[in-house]
Amino acid sequence: MIRRRKNNSQNIKLYTYISLLTIAALSLMVYLVNEYTISNYSLLIAFSLLSAIAETFLIPLPKIGAVSVSFALSFSAILLTNPLIAAKITAFGVAFRFPYVDGRGRVHILNSPIYKTLFNISQSILNAGIAGKVYFLLNNTYPYGFDFFNPLAASVSLLVYLLLNTFFMAVLMAILLKESVIYIWKHNFFSMMINVVLVSSLGIVIAFSYDSYGVGGILLFFIPLMLARYTFKLYIDMRKTYFETLNVLVRAIEANDPYTSGHSLRVSAYAEAIAKQLSLPQNKIDLIKSAALLHDIGKIGIDKNILNKKEKLEKEEFEMIKNHAEIGATIISDLSYLANISDIIKHHHEKVDGSGYPDGLTYEDISLETSILTIADSFDAMTTDRPYRCPLKLEDALQEVKNNAGTQFNPHIVDDAIIALKKTYIKLVE
Repeated sequence: MIRRRKNNSQNIKLYTYISLLTIAALSLMVYLVNEYTISNYSLLIAFSLLSAIAETFLIPLPKIGAVSVSFALSFSAILLTNPLIAAKITAFGVAFRFPYVDGRGRVHILNSPIYKTLFNISQSILNAGIAGKVYFLLNNTYPYGFDFFNPLAASVSLLVYLLLNTFFMAVLMAILLKESVIYIWKHNFFSMMINVVLVSSLGIVIAFSYDSYGVGGILLFFIPLMLARYTFKLYIDMRKTYFETLNVLVRAIEANDPYTSGHSLRVSAYAEAIAKQLSLPQNKIDLIKSAALLHDIGKIGIDKNILNKKEKLEKEEFEMIKNHAEIGATIISDLSYLANISDIIKHHHEKVDGSGYPDGLTYEDISLETSILTIADSFDAMTTDRPYRCPLKLEDALQEVKNNAGTQFNPHIVDDAIIALKKTYIKLVE
């Protein structure tokens, strides 16, 4: 009953948000229709059709959402025309993307279901319409630059477009994922901005090409645009395959130690949350996630009878289990695409006071990535059931983390870690 109420509350927020966006988009479109006219129908038709084609080849992103290279066409339309035409071209591309088959074999027509259609069309109208209006006003106020291209107006317009687009998506994701808008925006969209700026530069080229050669000029540069999309899609697919491979290895690890079922996935979630709380770049976050998923791979080389023993381990048995860190590092070091996480795995049982294993490293010699993994691994061990003890309550486990700052854990990241651990633990329990 509680879960159903939460879902109902979430749905109310979602539909209210989409309704408000739809009303705002309709209001803006009414204003633009009264303010501007369509003087170039050949451009409107050509750009709309190409935008629909580009929107058909969306690139799915992790968790939620997708990106499209049609933004280059939208930005070209902003530069070449007025806000009304730019908004119509962008909205047409989103609404009438060609039928396509997604990764699950489902055929999509007209951007169904309806609430997704409303959201995508509404935010596209607001993005292009408002950004186009900003360009139009600045270009008239400060008429500096080329024939139709004003660098100052284009830069400000691009910034407005990016901020609006990422904000609308961040709010949507915050509702669906139950996170704060700032947190979502910071950790999911900021890193995308460089790529979007690069695509917008191709939009400028397309605009100049159309100005010089007409519709034929658009087609000339539309092909490189789709090639750019293909390259980015390869990167996303490769990244997805990489983490799927890691998950297969994780299942192999946990088949050898049933008492830690789900442990590696939870540690990965905790480690990722801590890394994000510390505002680490995405490449560092991916590195830590990979190390967390495979940190116990060395247990493959440990006797099952020792791993599954319910009684207290003998000293010799514990020494054998301690070898799993070095065994794991050795296994990983033989894989070229995983070799960069070898040291993190080897040292995830080190302590900042030098009492850890296998090398007895101290604070100065333990990397930040390793420190994050150590906290995540220890916290999950404390909060889950083990053969030799019952799990600690959340607050007690967090207190243990705090108490061991400066001895077991890096004292400079403990406070941020506690914030991330608490939030992630509650989410995982739900």
